[in-house]
Amino acid sequence: MERMMFSILLVIFISISQARTDSLLTGTYDPNSTSLINDRRDIREIDVLRQIINQETLIRLAVVKDVKAIVDDVSSVKRSMASSETMVYTLQQTVERLQKQIDSLSQNNTLQQNLERLQRQVDSLSQDNSLQRKVEALQRQVDNLSKNNTLVQTVETLESQVNSLRKDNALQQKVDSTKRRVDSLSKENERITVNQNKIQEFDQMFKIFKENITDIHEDVQIVKKVLKVHTDCKDIYQNRYTQSGVYPINPFGNENQVNVYCDMETEGGGWTAIQKRRGGSVTFNKTWAEYKRGFGNPSDTYWIGNDVIHQLTKGNNSSFYVSITLRNGSSFHELYHQFSVSDESDKYRLFLGGPAIGTLGDRMLSTNTYGADLSGMYFSTPDRDNDRNSKYNCAVVYGGGGGWWYNSCHQAYLNGPWSPGYWFHPWSPLVKDGSEVMETLMMIKPH
Repeated sequence: MERMMFSILLVIFISISQARTDSLLTGTYDPNSTSLINDRRDIREIDVLRQIINQETLIRLAVVKDVKAIVDDVSSVKRSMASSETMVYTLQQTVERLQKQIDSLSQNNTLQQNLERLQRQVDSLSQDNSLQRKVEALQRQVDNLSKNNTLVQTVETLESQVNSLRKDNALQQKVDSTKRRVDSLSKENERITVNQNKIQEFDQMFKIFKENITDIHEDVQIVKKVLKVHTDCKDIYQNRYTQSGVYPINPFGNENQVNVYCDMETEGGGWTAIQKRRGGSVTFNKTWAEYKRGFGNPSDTYWIGNDVIHQLTKGNNSSFYVSITLRNGSSFHELYHQFSVSDESDKYRLFLGGPAIGTLGDRMLSTNTYGADLSGMYFSTPDRDNDRNSKYNCAVVYGGGGGWWYNSCHQAYLNGPWSPGYWFHPWSPLVKDGSEVMETLMMIKPH
């Protein structure tokens, strides 16, 4: 503190000496004066003293700058410690301790007293020609002040405290890093919580699924049964599907499935419809190739296809069921015990056997009418005349373009043209005109 006071006095002294020197240099004094020589010697001495004072001033200014820097560092560290209560408390105690020391330094009047004493000495020197003695006295005071290490010790103490604060700052950085990691972990915990909530939701959904798994398994089994490849409607019926409707079958034993109408109610169920007509939405005036492949929609009106009929009836004995429903609501049927159709190379020949039982009356097997029995007949279409009539194609003249197993022509024929076309003898003599017909059905079932 005394060294700082001395520095301030030296600055004042330098200012006074400079003023005097300037007056000498600018000629304020008479060059012929007898005191000029002494004044010049005084100027040299003042210059020496000025250099000494300047050096000491620089030293003091550096110390003051360092102290200011230390104070600034303390303030910066104090601000950085605000995020931690424990660290803030420690720093506040340290800052308060430093503040007390600074206040103590500011209140120390030793430096002020030295400044006042130096001021008086400088004033005395400005009036005293014995400058050398004064300089020597000042030099001794400077030496004494240089020996005074109070300020140095204070600076060292402050430096130690600053180093401690820097260590505390490093700790604070670690605390900040830990806090950032805690924040990151907190966010991660939030994400984990969200995921846990989703997992809980999934668990609830899974519990619901497990509760319904039995029903689902049963549904799957039902779907598997539905998707299972069945050879005909009887196979489907035996797998406990007892509702009439459209089902897929695979009579060929490959991927070529065929959708057919299955009657699960008539005569014990399991009947495969090879022909079904309801209204005139689909014409039966078709070519050989179309009757071979089949056409129409099994849910309403269709012909299953001659290749399918052959596949379903080859190598087994099948029953044949025919029904006709009239527009007046009357319904008639006929059941034949044996039915099969050969392949295309044999022109889809019909093999029909009795007995025939029903309300229609037999008009296909034993008609007692020349050229009317249909068993053993080939299939004919408008573009393939395979009937026994040598004069004309029955499919064109009497059939209205419909394919059938014609003899010389027919007494029973269910593929004729729908009204308003003329359908000759659908089932003679019971049904002579096709305009009376509302629905027909031809079905087969293996024994």
